[in-house]
Amino acid sequence: MKKVALVLLIACSSARAIIFYSTGDPTYNSTAPTGDLANSGWQYEGNWLGLIGTPIAPSFFITAHHIGGGVGDTLYFDNQSFVTITVFDDPTSDLQIFQVNGTFPIFAPLYAKQDEVGQLVVDIGHGTQRGNEIDLNGNLQGWGWGPSDGVQRWGENIVSSIYNNGVEDDLLRATFDQNGITNECTLSSGDSGGGVFINDNGVWKLAGINYGVDGPFYTDSSGDPNGGFDAALIEMGGFWQQNGDPPPPYVQISGPSAFYPTRISTKIPWIYSVIDPTGDPDNDGIPNLMEYALHSNPLVSDVTNLPQVALGNNLLTLTYTKVTTATDITYTVQQSSDLVSWTSATTQDTVLSINGNLETIQSAVDVTGVNVLFLHLSVTR
Repeated sequence: MKKVALVLLIACSSARAIIFYSTGDPTYNSTAPTGDLANSGWQYEGNWLGLIGTPIAPSFFITAHHIGGGVGDTLYFDNQSFVTITVFDDPTSDLQIFQVNGTFPIFAPLYAKQDEVGQLVVDIGHGTQRGNEIDLNGNLQGWGWGPSDGVQRWGENIVSSIYNNGVEDDLLRATFDQNGITNECTLSSGDSGGGVFINDNGVWKLAGINYGVDGPFYTDSSGDPNGGFDAALIEMGGFWQQNGDPPPPYVQISGPSAFYPTRISTKIPWIYSVIDPTGDPDNDGIPNLMEYALHSNPLVSDVTNLPQVALGNNLLTLTYTKVTTATDITYTVQQSSDLVSWTSATTQDTVLSINGNLETIQSAVDVTGVNVLFLHLSVTR
C-alpha cells in the first residue's frame, strides 16, 4: 500500500495554535468552548514540554511519543506540577503514556467505540497561526504556516476515514474541506500530543492524539530546487508530494489536505494494560476491566456478561450477572479513588431480571460531590 507523506507536528520552538478555514484571527477560539461544546476536552489538556499531554487515569497521562521527554520531566496541569516517574511506549504506534508522582484532580474518559468515521471532533493544539495565502492560477489553495504566538486554541472537523499507518497503528483522518463547520480546522507544527474528543451520549471522550498532517508540498515533480513547503491546503491540486513507495519520488496530488491523530479505540487493550493494574490475566487481548472511571462506559459494550457502567442522577451504577445456584460464589462491589486501596462499596441493589439461574443485578453508588471513582466486581469462591 502506498504510504502518504506526513509532517510530524512537533515544533522546534514554542509553537501553539490551530489553523482555521474561516479566520486568521490569532485570538479565535483561544479560551474554553461553551454551549454545546462545553467540557469538550479543554479541561483535560496539560502543558507537556510546551506541547500537550492528557491525563487518562489518576496518575497517568498520554501524549505523542515523537515529542520526546522522559522520566523527571514535568506536566503542568490545573495549576499544578506533576513530575514523571515512569514511561510506557506503545511498540506499534506513536502513543506514549507517562506515570506521574501525584494524583490528577480530573482525567479524560476514553472513546472505545470504533465508529469514529463521520463523527464531529473537537481538536485542541499548540500549533502556528494561519500564514499567508497560497494561490495557484488565481485560485486560493490554502494558507502557509504562520508564526508561533504562544496561544492554545481549539477547532472542529469531521473524521472522514481511518488510515492505516502500519501494523496495529490506525490514524483518524480529517480533511480541511470547507464542509460548513463554523470552526473547521486543521493542524500545523506544534500541535503534537493534543487531544481529539468525540461526544458519546453527552460525555466528551478522548478519541485521538495529534500525530501528523499531509506534506510537505512541492511545486514540481523534481522536488523543487529549494525544497518543499508546509501548508494548510483546502485544495492540493497543482502540487506534488513525495511518494512513500518510490519510484517515482514525487506524485501529483489533489483534494484537501488532512490531519491524522493516532486512534485511541484500537489501542484500548494496550492503554489499560498500563493504567489498569489488574492487567489481562486470560491473555484474550482485553484487560480485566472491572474498574471504570466515573464518566466512562464499558470498553466492550457488546459482551453482556461484563459489568456495565452508567451514570445518572448522582448515581454510578454497575450492572452484572449473578449465578444464583452457585451458592459458594460471593459477588462484592468494591470502590477506590486511586486504583490502589479498595473497600466494599455501599450500594443500592436492584434485581433487573431473572432468567433461569441467572439474575441481572444493578448496584448503585451515590457519587454526589465525588470527582473520581473506580468500581470493580470482586467474584470469589
